[in-house]
Amino acid sequence: MMGIVAFLPLCGFLAAICAGCGGGAGYGGGADANAERARLRGLLGEARNLPDGFSARPRDGWRAPFRSADEDCRLVLDAAAAGSAQAVAGVRVAVTYQGDRVGELAGVGLTSYAGDTAERRFAELTRALGDCAVVKGGVAGRSTTFTVSPLDLRGVGGDVQARRLSGRLNGYPYEMHLVFALSGHTVVSLVHTGMAAVDVERTRQLTRFLVGRTAA
Repeated sequence: MMGIVAFLPLCGFLAAICAGCGGGAGYGGGADANAERARLRGLLGEARNLPDGFSARPRDGWRAPFRSADEDCRLVLDAAAAGSAQAVAGVRVAVTYQGDRVGELAGVGLTSYAGDTAERRFAELTRALGDCAVVKGGVAGRSTTFTVSPLDLRGVGGDVQARRLSGRLNGYPYEMHLVFALSGHTVVSLVHTGMAAVDVERTRQLTRFLVGRTAA
């Protein structure tokens, strides 16, 4: 009985995280934008090559379960979220794949830009990641603090920037891998989350899958 009682708050916590996986983003109009949106959706809709343990059925895009107090950290977390303001200047599609580990989610976003906007956006995110050292936020009275450290994802292809966020979310041990990649005119975002430690190799496999899909 004690085990069941102790488990109930954790269930509620995980449900709250999943409830943060919201839908749609604002897109530009026009036939070209609609065609590009359909292309991006097709890339994420065929997920047969996802790492083992991830559902091939995509859910709505990921939303951050808290808001960072730091401007640079807030910028990169907002850029990875489903309702990202960056979509105003480009065409964006965002989904979430659920993993088979406790609290494991892979929030994916693809944003396609015209001209050299993708390179400029990737440079802005690279700078913000470099200036984001500690992430704080959440509900008063519940500890939400993450330390940010480099995450080595060499060998996945493309231009990649990655960070590991380790700490506590509303008092629970939690980790996020935050990844941005530049592939042609597309900026790829990935947030791989889980309770306690998150498997770096699974993050590497997810990134390789996404970069490969957009490059193809």
